[in-house]
Amino acid sequence: MAPFVSLALMATSLLCAMSAPISRHSSNEVAVVNTTYSGYGSIYRGNSIRGACPDLKYSNGEAVVAMNAAQFGNVKDGTSVCGKFVKVNRADNPTKFYTYRVVDLCKRCKKNSLDFSYSALRKFTNSERLAIDWELIENEDETDAKDTVQEPSKNDEDEDDDEDEDDEVDCQDEEDKDDNGHEEQDDKVTANSGTKYRGRGTWFSDTTGSCEVPFSQNDMIVALNENQMGDMYGSGSKCGSKIRVNAKGSSASVIVRVVDTCPDRYCSRGDLDLSRAAFKKFAPMSKGVLELEWSFV
Repeated sequence: MAPFVSLALMATSLLCAMSAPISRHSSNEVAVVNTTYSGYGSIYRGNSIRGACPDLKYSNGEAVVAMNAAQFGNVKDGTSVCGKFVKVNRADNPTKFYTYRVVDLCKRCKKNSLDFSYSALRKFTNSERLAIDWELIENEDETDAKDTVQEPSKNDEDEDDDEDEDDEVDCQDEEDKDDNGHEEQDDKVTANSGTKYRGRGTWFSDTTGSCEVPFSQNDMIVALNENQMGDMYGSGSKCGSKIRVNAKGSSASVIVRVVDTCPDRYCSRGDLDLSRAAFKKFAPMSKGVLELEWSFV
């Protein structure tokens, strides 16, 4: 009886081995070009330079995506989506989309979902996850434009009229600024009281920060960019400092308290990461990014 059982088990094992997939990336449901899928976008925290697509190098600082395993395909037989592009929009806003290159495989992502580099997801939201619609395209130029945006509002027209006034308010000479309007100074020079700075404004969801003080997202608080934060535990630290913030296109002026640091890879010099409460003083959170002018008070 025992030999018979052993032979049966061997036969079963052999059958299973023959029927097993050749590659863990194989799938009969590879994403199809110009087909719309609905899923979720999440953020990738790694710093890979090469992933499942062997011929593509990338960094997390680039705006790229990783495809879920079910729709990735197989690199060896040429069915993978490596190097192709995805056109993505928020599920609740189909009028604005961005195009990203597929450079890696996301093993933990469910079917129809994508993993975004930090800079890619931040174009849509400051949350860690959001509902998206997307489609696979062969080439980036298949879209009408890399970023498709809504028609400008009257506020946008008013902003153009105020540009000269904004330039007069700033205390720095134009030749001292880079292309983004940030002051060109040595690295890691802390911000000075009374000086006006310009940069991007985003929002964050944390409730603990590098300054080790309690806060909530209902508070008027901010994470200052690492470049201007100063030595966290030294006399030059900006923890607890207050900042007056204005946003282009808004008449509001808000004072926020520094409770956290926004790392260099997320915030450039001049940038601020605002609490949800502070951000909503200027615009709905769906706006995502603001143009700020601010100073210490």
